[in-house]
Amino acid sequence: MTAREALPGLWELPLEATSDTTALIPADLEAAVGHSLDVGHIHHVQGMLGVVHGLRFSPLPGPADWAYLTCSRGEVLALVVDVRVGSPSFGRHREVRLSAAPGEPGTATPDTTEPAPLAGLYVGPGLAHGFTALDDDSVLTHLGPRGRRPEKDRLVHAFDPTLRLPWPIDTGATGATGGRSALTLPPEGADAPLLAALQKSSRLPTWADWRAHITERG
Repeated sequence: MTAREALPGLWELPLEATSDTTALIPADLEAAVGHSLDVGHIHHVQGMLGVVHGLRFSPLPGPADWAYLTCSRGEVLALVVDVRVGSPSFGRHREVRLSAAPGEPGTATPDTTEPAPLAGLYVGPGLAHGFTALDDDSVLTHLGPRGRRPEKDRLVHAFDPTLRLPWPIDTGATGATGGRSALTLPPEGADAPLLAALQKSSRLPTWADWRAHITERG
């Protein structure tokens, strides 16, 4: 099985497509997305239980950066939301698990109906992504193009009620009193605007901008 497009511009890489473990990004994914994925930017985000990072997106028109996400330690839950105004899938999300030690390819997680974790995700511009750790001290690795400018990224509030995102209720994190603690956001995420506010101020990418970007990229 090769990479599959879950939403326009969002490609999921199953474990079966990762026979070449020496490549930063497997060749099957580059063939699927239809453009070069030369990596010039790598950074790692440490995730602790109970903390949600994101939702972050690359604006259009603008840098139009792509990101390849993979878990290099532990396991994370990643959520990707289409924030392109006018998109047929605007506001829809995709929920996936990424794992550094995913086990047997192509099988469901034992004793659950959940699919096996993926090897990686290609997130195109105009799609917002966030994650939370499922194992304490997990690490999500972001790969991107040369000249990537993360400071140009924008944020959508990860707990926006209109998005109805399925963040885990039981995080496994323990509060100061010893009981289970609720999900929290770092300061950057806590101050992020809601989707409606970004749309009202014309700070969201549009479906037309994304299609123009795809055409220019060839």
